[in-house]
Amino acid sequence: MNSLRKDRFSCSCGRKLKVSDEKIGMKVLCSSCGATLKVPKKSQDEYWQDVPAKTEESKVDYTAAFREFMVHFVPGAIVLFFIVWGAYYLSSQILVGRGNLPPLGTVSGKVTMDGKPLANASIRFIPLDDEGHSQRKGASVAMGLTDDNGHYRLLYVKDTAGAAVGKNRVEIQANDDAGHERVQREFNAVSNLLQEVKSGSQTIDFEVHGTQTATPTSEAANQTPPP
Repeated sequence: MNSLRKDRFSCSCGRKLKVSDEKIGMKVLCSSCGATLKVPKKSQDEYWQDVPAKTEESKVDYTAAFREFMVHFVPGAIVLFFIVWGAYYLSSQILVGRGNLPPLGTVSGKVTMDGKPLANASIRFIPLDDEGHSQRKGASVAMGLTDDNGHYRLLYVKDTAGAAVGKNRVEIQANDDAGHERVQREFNAVSNLLQEVKSGSQTIDFEVHGTQTATPTSEAANQTPPP
């Protein structure tokens, strides 16, 4: 970058100019009157370029200001964000998440139908009120799905195992390839199958009957009376 002289280089018209070192001894035009001037030599002085008579205000260095902002403010803002987010997450878990769960008991077991493991069956534990007539307020249904060997494990909510402690009505359903129910209605739609869930871990197995299986009552009803 060419250095600039400090002393003013004046035209006869009164215009003050400044020029770079490389123009010493060269001719320049005055931007005010158009006169041709030869730049004089000065030993240690510097000249002014053609500038307005009024002094220019200092320019703002936006790049430096942005850099200062990034260095000093952004790290603190990031830390503050994570602190606020962590506080919100913990409070939400306490108010509406895990901290608001009723007493739970861990439940697993096996479901068989007519003596054989029942695969791909859904099992629901519906917590009942003190009278055992309707679903208990403040308690959710626990659900599970049997594997190929008929084993299940109940989940109360996502990532939380168990079922509500107390009396539960149990419903077990399984559909065939055509979407038809394979389990008799007395174990699902009109189920009166009750199960008490206790605190801690427990294994509860179920034996159900298929829709194609005749119950003892049905078999007796279908028998022809002797003559």
